[in-house]
Amino acid sequence: MGFNRPPPDAPERLVKRDTLWRTFALYRPYRRRLAGVIGSVLVNASLGVIPPLLVATIIDDAIPNRDTHTLLTIVSIMLGVTAASGGFNLLQAHLNTRVGLSVMRDLRGRLYSHLQRQPVSFFAGTRTGEIQSRLTNDVTNTQLVLTDTISTIVSNAAVVIASVIAMVIISWQLSLVALGVTPIFVFFTVKVGRRRRRLTRETQQAVAELTASAGETLSVSGVMLAKTFGREREQLERFDATNEELTRVSVRQQMTGRGFFVLVQTFFGMAPAIVWAFGGWLLFNERGGLTVGEIVAFTAIQTRLLFPLAGLLNRGVDVTSALALFERIFEYLDLDPDIKDPVDPVPVNPATVKGEVAFRNVDFQYDAARGIEDSFGLEDVNFTAAAGRLTALVGPSGSGKTTIGYLMSRLYDVDSGSVRIDDVDLRDMALRDLSTLVSVVSQDPFLFHASIADNLRYGDPTATDDDLARAAKAAQIYDTISGLPEGFDTIVGERGYRLSGGERQRVAIARAVLANPRVLVLDEATSSLDTKSERMVQRALGELMDGRTTVAIAHRLSTIIAADQILVVLNGGVVDRGTFDDLVSRSGLFRQLYVEQFTAIPTDLPLLGEDSRPVSGSDSGRDRIPEPAD
Repeated sequence: MGFNRPPPDAPERLVKRDTLWRTFALYRPYRRRLAGVIGSVLVNASLGVIPPLLVATIIDDAIPNRDTHTLLTIVSIMLGVTAASGGFNLLQAHLNTRVGLSVMRDLRGRLYSHLQRQPVSFFAGTRTGEIQSRLTNDVTNTQLVLTDTISTIVSNAAVVIASVIAMVIISWQLSLVALGVTPIFVFFTVKVGRRRRRLTRETQQAVAELTASAGETLSVSGVMLAKTFGREREQLERFDATNEELTRVSVRQQMTGRGFFVLVQTFFGMAPAIVWAFGGWLLFNERGGLTVGEIVAFTAIQTRLLFPLAGLLNRGVDVTSALALFERIFEYLDLDPDIKDPVDPVPVNPATVKGEVAFRNVDFQYDAARGIEDSFGLEDVNFTAAAGRLTALVGPSGSGKTTIGYLMSRLYDVDSGSVRIDDVDLRDMALRDLSTLVSVVSQDPFLFHASIADNLRYGDPTATDDDLARAAKAAQIYDTISGLPEGFDTIVGERGYRLSGGERQRVAIARAVLANPRVLVLDEATSSLDTKSERMVQRALGELMDGRTTVAIAHRLSTIIAADQILVVLNGGVVDRGTFDDLVSRSGLFRQLYVEQFTAIPTDLPLLGEDSRPVSGSDSGRDRIPEPAD
C-alpha cells in the first residue's frame, strides 16, 4: 500500500533555505525572550573558558612559587564562575523551554485554524489520518528543534568559538593539529543531514499511513464493518505490513550517520593524546614558547571543545532532517482556501432576512478547478424557493440534488451564476453570517463524542437548560432523553452510535431548532429510518419547518406530497417543476418514480408541511395518496 502523498494543490517545496527562514520566523513573537536565551548562552560560554585559562596560572605560577594567596584567589574565582554558570544554565533552560513550547503551540493552533478554513473538497480528497498526523505527529516531532535547537546551536557555537580563540592564543601550532580535520567532518555532516532529511519525510509518511489506517479500522464504523464481514485478520495483516514498513524506515533514519558520528567522537577522544605528543615535542625542542601549564590548559580547553563541536555537528543533522517535518506542515499552511470571506462582506441581520433562496444560471463541476472535463455537477440550474415555503427536490440517485444543498450552504462555490438569499449573493456574505441563516439536517447527522447537551449547544452555545428542553420537545426527543439515567448529560459515543438512527436524527433536529435558521436544508433526513422512527422524525421536522424556507431533498415521495413546489432533478439540471398532482399527471420521470414507490406505502405517515401550510393549488394531497393517472 502506498503512502499518502501531499495534496495535489500543495506547492512544490524545493528550496530548503525558504523552509529554514520560515522556521526562524516562527520565533518572531518571542524575540525578547529569545534574546534573553541567547544572551545567557553567550555569557555562559564566556564564563566556561575562564577556569581552563586559570589552570595555566596555577600550574606555572601559584604552585611552583607556593603562593597560597594567588592559589586561593584563583580557586575562589573558579568556584564563583562555576556557580554563576549554573545559574545562567537554569535561566537559559527556563526561557528556552517556554519559548520552544510556545512556538509549538502557535504552530499547532495556526495549522488547525488554517485547516478549518479549507473547503469540503479538501477533506473529501484527503484521509483524516493524514491530516491528524500532520497536526499531531509532525508538530510534536518538531519539539526538539523548537525547544532546544536555537539555544543549543548558539551555546555550542559560542563555546566552540571561544575555545578556538583561547586555543589559538595559547598555541597556533597545537590548534592546527587539533582542528585540522574539522572541515572534513563538516562536509560529511552536510551529506548525512541530507540523507536523514529524506528518510525523515519517508518516516512521517509511514506514520501518517499508520495513523490513517488505525483511525479508519478502529472507528465504530470500521470495527462494525470488519466484524460483520469477518475481516479482522485481513485488517491485522494490513496493519502489520504498514507497521513493519514504518519500523524499517525508522531504523534507517535512526542509524543513518551513526558510524560517522562514532568516528567523530573517536577522533576527538584521541585528539588530546596527539596534542600531548606534539606539545611535548615542541616543549622538548623549545619551540613555540610553550610551558607545561599552557599545554595542560590547551588540552583542558580542547576536551571542553569535544562535546560542543560534536553536538554542533549532530544538531546540524537534526535540523536538516527536521526541515522535512516543517516542509510537510508548510505544505498545508500554503494551501489557499477556495472559499473565503469577501473583502467587504454585506452586513446580514437574521431578524430581517425573509429567506427567499434563488439559483440563477448556476453551473458547477466538482473537478473544474483541476481542469478535468466531463466532471459531474450542475448545469444552468434556475429556481426560486419562496420564503417560508417548502420546496422539494426529487430525482434518481446521483442526479445532483445533494449538490444543490451543498451550494446553498456554500460548502462549494458555483463556477458561474449565483446562489442568492433575499437577492444577496452568498459569496458577498461573511461565512459566519451565512451559517446563522442556513442549517442542514442530513441523512446521517454527525454527533460528537460528548453529552447530548453539548451536542445540542453546538447549534447555540448560549442555550440554557430550558432552551435545550424546549428544543428537545419540539424535536420529539425530550421523553427519550429524560428516560436516560443521566438525561441531557448522557454521553452519546463516537458519532452518536449509542443512540438509534431515529434518535440521532431527532437530536440533530433539536440542534437545528436551537440554531433557529431562516433557511433549512433537509438532505434525505428520513430515508434510512423505519416507519415508526420516520413518523416521529417527520413530526419533529414539521415543528422545525414552521415559518422557515425549507428545501427538502426527498427520496420517498410520500413525504413531500404537501410541498409547495417540487423540482425534478436529472443529470445535473432541473427538468420539471410543479405540485405533486401536477407532476404525477404530466411528468414522465416523476410519474416513473411515483409508480415505483406507491405500490405499497404506509398511509399514516405525516407529510412534510402538512401542519404548517396548504398544498399549492389543491388540498387533495393532504387527505389521500394520489392514484396513478391513466
